[in-house]
Amino acid sequence: MELGLAGKTALVTGASYGLGYACAKELSREAAKVVICSREKKRIEVAASEIARETGHQVVPVVADLTSEVDRERLLDEAQAALGHIDILVLSTGHPPTYPFSRATDEHWELGMSLILQPAIKLTRALLPQMRQRRYGRLIFIGSIFGLEPEQSSIVQSTLRTGLNAFSKCIGTEAAADGVTSNVICPGYFDTPLVTSLAAQYADEAGVPVAQILNEWKNFAPSKKFGRPEDLGAFVSLLASPRGEFFNGTSIVIDGGAIRQY
Repeated sequence: MELGLAGKTALVTGASYGLGYACAKELSREAAKVVICSREKKRIEVAASEIARETGHQVVPVVADLTSEVDRERLLDEAQAALGHIDILVLSTGHPPTYPFSRATDEHWELGMSLILQPAIKLTRALLPQMRQRRYGRLIFIGSIFGLEPEQSSIVQSTLRTGLNAFSKCIGTEAAADGVTSNVICPGYFDTPLVTSLAAQYADEAGVPVAQILNEWKNFAPSKKFGRPEDLGAFVSLLASPRGEFFNGTSIVIDGGAIRQY
């Protein structure tokens, strides 16, 4: 399928590995011009080099911490300097602290806010006016199935991801007539380093082997397997493209059939 992404410009955050990396690679594969960011300089430079080598298109790395106002502003400045303007934002952020309510502290809640909602609000506020003026924009937020079916052991994420869904819906409603769409991707368990590290945390707290937790999560979906990051990346490319113009204001589940809502 020809997606029509050649010449479109994209900023993908949290892209040194995992789902953000997969999204950036698929967008670059479709000939979009891509800027990627991460907090770690070496990792993001390696990621940009790997993607460029695989796709044949230049990818620009930027070091930025999305919890920092200064870094967010610098990221936008450097991305716009490299791209001219930004048609597509794929916002993938760090994972918030994973605890039940009885163990979640004020600091955990504040960190969750700075990771999940503040970057979405601030980057959208900065980019939306130019997207509306150009009459083309794609805001794609990487959320979680816990934003649709809350998980008591991850209350910070469950609460704030729900807020991200509402935020995206409001933006999609407000800006749709100007050619801008806003959607949340809600992944289940994917084969990523993040899932492995979270499994290690759960295993340590439960006093069981990591392999046991990973096996439970793999079997959480009826498909009995982890998702492949490249499959999610390919769907994000569709949403980012002109072909995705009628996906708007929705939270789209990609989880192998795990959660039970329709």
